[in-house]
Amino acid sequence: MNSVEQLLEEEDNDILGLFFKYLRYWYWLVIALIISFFGAYVYLKQYTPIYQVNATLLIKDDKKMNTEVLEKLDMGGRSKLVENEIEVLKSRALSKKVVDDLNLKVTYWKEAKARDNELHTTSPIILNATEITGYAYENPLYIKIESNDKYKLLDEDQIELGTFYYSQLVTSKYGKFRVFDRDTLTPDFSTPVKVIFQNDNALVSELVNGLQISLLNPKTTLIALGLETSVPIKGVDIITKLLNEYTFVSLEDKNREATNTLRFIEERLKLVTAELGDVEQNVESYRRTKGVTDLSSEANLFLGKVEENDSKLNELEIQLKVLDGIEEYLSSAQVGIVAPATMMGVSDPVLNSYIQQLSQLEIERSKMAQTVQPGNPYLETILSQMRNVKQAIKENLSNQKASLHVTKRSLQDLNTRLESAISTIPRKEREFVGIKRQANIKEDLYLLLLRTREETALSYASTVTDSRIVDAPYAIGDPIRPNKQNIYLLALFIGLAAPIALIATKEALTNTVQSKKEIERRTGLEVFAEIGIKEKGDKSEVIDIKNRSFVSEQIRMLRSNLQYLFPEAKEGVGKTVLVTSSASGEGKSFIAINLAASLAFLDKKVLILGFDLRKPKVQEYLQVSNKVGISNYLIGKAEIEDIIQTTEIADVYIIPSGPVPPNPSELIANGRVNHLFESLKHSFDFIIIDTPPVGLVTDATLLATYTDVCFYLVRHEKTPRLYLNTLSELNKKNVFKSLNVIFNAVNYSNSADYGYGYGYGYGYGYGGYYAEKSPKKGWFSRLAKRG
Repeated sequence: MNSVEQLLEEEDNDILGLFFKYLRYWYWLVIALIISFFGAYVYLKQYTPIYQVNATLLIKDDKKMNTEVLEKLDMGGRSKLVENEIEVLKSRALSKKVVDDLNLKVTYWKEAKARDNELHTTSPIILNATEITGYAYENPLYIKIESNDKYKLLDEDQIELGTFYYSQLVTSKYGKFRVFDRDTLTPDFSTPVKVIFQNDNALVSELVNGLQISLLNPKTTLIALGLETSVPIKGVDIITKLLNEYTFVSLEDKNREATNTLRFIEERLKLVTAELGDVEQNVESYRRTKGVTDLSSEANLFLGKVEENDSKLNELEIQLKVLDGIEEYLSSAQVGIVAPATMMGVSDPVLNSYIQQLSQLEIERSKMAQTVQPGNPYLETILSQMRNVKQAIKENLSNQKASLHVTKRSLQDLNTRLESAISTIPRKEREFVGIKRQANIKEDLYLLLLRTREETALSYASTVTDSRIVDAPYAIGDPIRPNKQNIYLLALFIGLAAPIALIATKEALTNTVQSKKEIERRTGLEVFAEIGIKEKGDKSEVIDIKNRSFVSEQIRMLRSNLQYLFPEAKEGVGKTVLVTSSASGEGKSFIAINLAASLAFLDKKVLILGFDLRKPKVQEYLQVSNKVGISNYLIGKAEIEDIIQTTEIADVYIIPSGPVPPNPSELIANGRVNHLFESLKHSFDFIIIDTPPVGLVTDATLLATYTDVCFYLVRHEKTPRLYLNTLSELNKKNVFKSLNVIFNAVNYSNSADYGYGYGYGYGYGYGGYYAEKSPKKGWFSRLAKRG
């Protein structure tokens, strides 16, 4: 296998190991998922779903209208700014009308365990309030239907306030109101209707802030309207009412302008008609009394020139009167007056633009004044803009009037010359020309006013709204909040992430060895053998080698693999095996005894040396005396044959440690240890040395020169990870000839190497295959047991 294949295999094993590492806590995952999904379910039950209501409005662009009538009429020729219309739709004045007309300040609710549901049009009763007290805004009112003609009032504490008939005026601490029943709905007599009163200004502010109004496309005049609401039909009603009010206000503004213009024209017509009648009577009277029936060609010529000049003067007079009317409009303190000049054909586009701006500002000021107090910053801004526009109009009027007066003087000078010329014709004709001239002036002015009145009346009759509803208000079927799919996905994520985070935290805070891979990664040594944890209830330290248990099979495997550690063993010379570890309690004596018993089962003569001179235990497990042992031999008070003892295990002998000496390390360092090993190697096939922990004392390293193989024990979930550094240092310094790691007391149900268990990782599993009497269990039952 090349290096690339090895790397891929290691990565696969790491991923699989990580998977099983977390999967062995499957019950944590299941519990967390149940809790998170239940929490999501409760949240969705308690959260009021929010729906989106949409509509589309088209603002007509008057600039694109090219009809002949609208080209002639000065009114209606201005283009609507879409941005202005958006602000009008967002205005508090429109929202106030919507709140009042739909009676939104009174809402009806049906109480439920999870959340209250707003009834809106499904409420069996309707409450019309004429006066609402401050107490009502802070406390709900309950209305319980008693019969088809009576109902009962309850306060927030369900205390009865009385029984009343429908449409009866009720006066209570909530205010004055009448309650009506909906004939179209069947009343629910069991559950009282909860009535909540809301403040008008708060509702208007909420509606203005909740409206979503924007351009669909910068190149079009289509406006998208949106509103988020918990009751879709209520949202549709609000948007519909808002659009209707907007259309009504737009038509009302147009009609008011046309009405004011018609009133102005009618007043002028009355004066001109009276003057024209008088002048025509003068013409008739002069003809009758003077006998003038016709004029000479010279008189007709002068009369035609005078009429043409007078017509121009009439137009100038009308323009000056219009400008005077605008000045009066600017000086007027009345609200809502629209300047007639906008309807009378003022030719100056700059002046028209100023007047339109002033009219729009006047409308905004009027709307704003209804909802805010004097001194409001926005209202003051509008007033400041109006003052600036009025000043600009006054300057423009002054310039135009000066120009018109110059033209007027020029035409009057021409009239003076014509009158001088007329004086040369006969007196009768001259007098008749003067009278006829006045008649023609009044007639032209009368015709001009009639024509303007007809055009204005035509515009008034054909007034249409400047907008059109493209998409009527509609509600999207599914709620936009909460999104059930996202909530449950979040619950799934939390249900998985929370236990994984806890497991990762637990693993991070764990300072003991958890897996074989961890040993190999930190030390650079491969694990030579693994020994599982003993079965529950088995208190004996000696495993029955004959049985087919999992641990006994692992001991046999350790025995079988041991032969590969002595490739150059001399015939007749005993092999020495040193067993040590990093700390006490890691199973040195257990491994030494059971390895010795397993070797003896093959008719090998095995000796166990108890070199743990500080805390001897091996003799206790084998139930032999410790009165005489190695310590006696090392101080010269006993011989080898005096300290060797037999055990209950056939072919297994033991030299116990003996009494605890004050200086174990110094005793081991004296020359008698060498003589001890040289003598014993010729008498036994295997010598197994039980030593104290390397991480605590140096006894084991002093014995390294006398041993062929060293078994270094690392106990699962017992050995601190820090001690793996000691093992790594021993390997780097080659302190022992053959350093081999035994992973002892492995709890495979908690091992990060094998997931659910050793058997799951290796097919049938040693435990199930070698067990003498093991009832068959399903995969899930084994999973639950090992979890």
